Amino acid sequence: MILRKPPFIQNELLFVYGTLLSGLSNHHHLQGATCLGPATLQGALFDLGEYPALLLTGKLSTPSGPVLGELYKIEAAHWPHLDALEEVDPASIEHSMYLRQTAEVLWLASSVPQVLRAQVYVYNWSLEGRLRIEHGDFRRHVSSTKL
Repeated sequence: MILRKPPFIQNELLFVYGTLLSGLSNHHHLQGATCLGPATLQGALFDLGEYPALLLTGKLSTPSGPVLGELYKIEAAHWPHLDALEEVDPASIEHSMYLRQTAEVLWLASSVPQVLRAQVYVYNWSLEGRLRIEHGDFRRHVSSTKL
């Protein structure tokens, strides 16, 4: 059963769009988290080879489009492990590959899509010259590049 007004706070929710997606290489790091279903956010997705990068702002993120992903409910104990996986350096923004930010996410699993605020890992280094994944779906991108 999906509740119409979810009892979530933004620090409990994580939007994933890359290798943390169900069935992909890093999904096992979400063991113990609860998948709430499909979701999207507005941004720009880029191909970094084995994993994607997401931008929410800046000239390379324009025009922004839907990025497809999944929404998870995360326990507080998961955050340090996920931050380490995403190479978030709490002592240095410059040395962090990704930064955890709050973004508006459209949760699609309810009978009426709902806008929620969730944490998302946003790429922190230069993406100049990187291929943009125009359709915003990393799972589809991985499938098409394996052909």
